[in-house]
Amino acid sequence: MKKILAFIALAIAFTSCSDDEIINDKLEGENEVVIEFDNGFAEDKLLLGTSTYTNGNGETLTINSFDYIVSNFVLITEEGEEYVYPKEKSYFIISEGGGDKVKKVQISLKEVPAGKYTQIKFGIGIDQERFKEGQAVQQDFWTLAESYNLTWNWQAGYKFVVLEGNYKEAVAVDENPFMLHIASRGTTVDLYKEVVLPMDVAIVSKEQSPQLHIKVDANTMLDGVSKVKLSEGATIMGGDKASLIAENYTNMFMVHHVHHTNHH
Repeated sequence: MKKILAFIALAIAFTSCSDDEIINDKLEGENEVVIEFDNGFAEDKLLLGTSTYTNGNGETLTINSFDYIVSNFVLITEEGEEYVYPKEKSYFIISEGGGDKVKKVQISLKEVPAGKYTQIKFGIGIDQERFKEGQAVQQDFWTLAESYNLTWNWQAGYKFVVLEGNYKEAVAVDENPFMLHIASRGTTVDLYKEVVLPMDVAIVSKEQSPQLHIKVDANTMLDGVSKVKLSEGATIMGGDKASLIAENYTNMFMVHHVHHTNHH
């Protein structure tokens, strides 16, 4: 009889323990999600002004500026549920710096609800809906974008991605400057793009704060699905080539890894 009672007591204790674990496994609260953009060129770290890079088009490049706008962040759970980050807070500039520009490669999404997220979605540039809200609504961000040379005049709007530097062809001796300023043109040409990236599980809870490391390959702008040779036109600010480059850079991003910190 004692053995039976001992067995029942053990079974109850084991069941209680399992129930506690299930309860404790439920993620609660909210926390910060930090996203770091690790800008590179092909397989190399992107260093402004000092390193040269050869792309698949046989051209050698030196990069002086790499700046872009990311926006409209959405985190997606393994069940496909979406957490849409508040739109008015969801516009950021990423920049390698240079000149009088402050380097900015890390952003923070605040007060993200607890969950297990396996995908991240975001825009490259400014969506038409936001642009049509007018300059007054966006004044602070517009001023910031201006300081990073990511604007034209208001009617033309923002520059979404800027890559600048010098290049030379394989057999050439002299370098020539190049400028890629890719964006929508007011409301007439819409080059706003969206990307959805899979990732290792990013766990958010009141104790857990994930950091996402996104690798960015600037080489993809010219040497992607479409091959764009600078020797055939080194200043691209619109037209068919701008559209090709915008399609290319949707493949520029990849979540390399996710790590977590205990963070209240």
